[in-house]
Amino acid sequence: MISITLHFAANFEGSQTRILQFEKIQAGNRPISQEPAEQFEQPPGKSSHLLHQAHAQPPLPKLLQQADLFFQCPGEKYPISKAIHLSRLAAFYPKCRDCPHNQMTGNLSPQTVKRLQQTQQARGTAPELFTAEGVRGVYLNQIDRSQAAHIAGAFSHLLWESLPLKGVAPNETRSPRSSQSATEPTRPEKSRGPCVVIGFDERPSSPDIITGVAGALRRNGCRVIDLGLTVPSILSYATTHLQAQGAIMVTGSHSGPSYTGLEFLLEQSQPVSRGFHLERIQEITENGYGRASRQPGSQRTFHPMESYRSQFLKHFHALRPLKIAIACSLRLVRETLDNLFAKLPCQLTWVDIPQQKRNLLDPEDSDVRKLQNFLESQACDLGMLINDDSRQTAFFSESGELLPNHAISQLLMQALAAEQPHAVFVLDQNCREQLTEVPPDWHLHAHQGTLADSYFQMQQHQAVYAGSHTGYHWFRETVPTCDAILTLAHVLAALSFSDAPVSEVLSSSTEETP
Repeated sequence: MISITLHFAANFEGSQTRILQFEKIQAGNRPISQEPAEQFEQPPGKSSHLLHQAHAQPPLPKLLQQADLFFQCPGEKYPISKAIHLSRLAAFYPKCRDCPHNQMTGNLSPQTVKRLQQTQQARGTAPELFTAEGVRGVYLNQIDRSQAAHIAGAFSHLLWESLPLKGVAPNETRSPRSSQSATEPTRPEKSRGPCVVIGFDERPSSPDIITGVAGALRRNGCRVIDLGLTVPSILSYATTHLQAQGAIMVTGSHSGPSYTGLEFLLEQSQPVSRGFHLERIQEITENGYGRASRQPGSQRTFHPMESYRSQFLKHFHALRPLKIAIACSLRLVRETLDNLFAKLPCQLTWVDIPQQKRNLLDPEDSDVRKLQNFLESQACDLGMLINDDSRQTAFFSESGELLPNHAISQLLMQALAAEQPHAVFVLDQNCREQLTEVPPDWHLHAHQGTLADSYFQMQQHQAVYAGSHTGYHWFRETVPTCDAILTLAHVLAALSFSDAPVSEVLSSSTEETP
């Protein structure tokens, strides 16, 4: 019987029979002898064990350990193989420019490697998404719907952090027996999350971005109020009017046509800038966040134009009849001014300019030159250029001369000081240095130049006006407000104290300052 067991595993070729040899026997833990006699002297109880091991499969070879080096594109969650890494390099994949492994070219051709190096040197490092006043990036290349939704969710997380915890008491006391039956449908609980106002500008990419922003806010339990197509100044007004906790504006202002971005407001229309909560939003965006509430948010629409226009009626009255030329690409601003000037003695003329990046401080800017040429050829008393953010302005004399903003600030402060002798003003450092002499009864304070710091300094010092050399003029309304239409109203009111041309009024205001 033992002999049959040892010769069971014979090859089927039929040439000869091999005797299976085992390395060790578990019971004796000793090697099998090569002698046939010793092989036939195995204990009877071991025969079935030897038969079982004769049919056992040989051990599989050990797999080689994976290499420590792996490839992962920036912004992606999962690693990729070396083959995909090389194929993306050869196809000039955009994320390869920022990849730490872009120098590992493997067996790519020298021509491809040379083109990769030339492309990296020409394009350089991608610009930072977070700027001094918000978020800006090229649509789809740097900011798409999902990226905008992620940043909007980070902003909503910031609002949830500042939202006080509130308990909700039941409307009426119920006994356990009178509790709601299982068959009765339950009413969905209304979200108690922060209220956020959203809007978008006229750029073609904005509707796609606002869709992701609204979805992220609702998913995080926010109550969304959608203004639709709007401008930043109207969004700021609606945030205060609706007593919302925050606002998001989808806009690419101060950038090229291919750009898009986000701007944020806090409660009472406080801007979010670098040094004022913007770094916190960036930190939450980079570190990630979770859902602040299991209850989804809501969304409704609101149309603020009627009440927005009515707030300016108290400013546009008793004005000197002037002929004004205004260059602006924003349709809502043009419609609002047309509505306000319909009952005024002033004559309004529009100069068409495209929606593009411009520098209002540069006399050689194309839009600045276009308005100057119009003023030189047409008989106008005042020229005004409104930037795409509906807040920044530049003024021109009757001859087309670009007026310095510190002169406009001085004109406005003199008019406000005549009405309020003990008024407080806030200026940036550059504008303050250009004012040679300041009346001793003027109370001046400084701000750092950002929108958020201008707002903060006005609130802290209870100032009635804040100006800057960049063309942003703030006035105290219900809250500190920066609006190009409001700036125009105050400039026209200051010019109405005299019948002299604009250039003479500005020069005389400088001379009258002791």
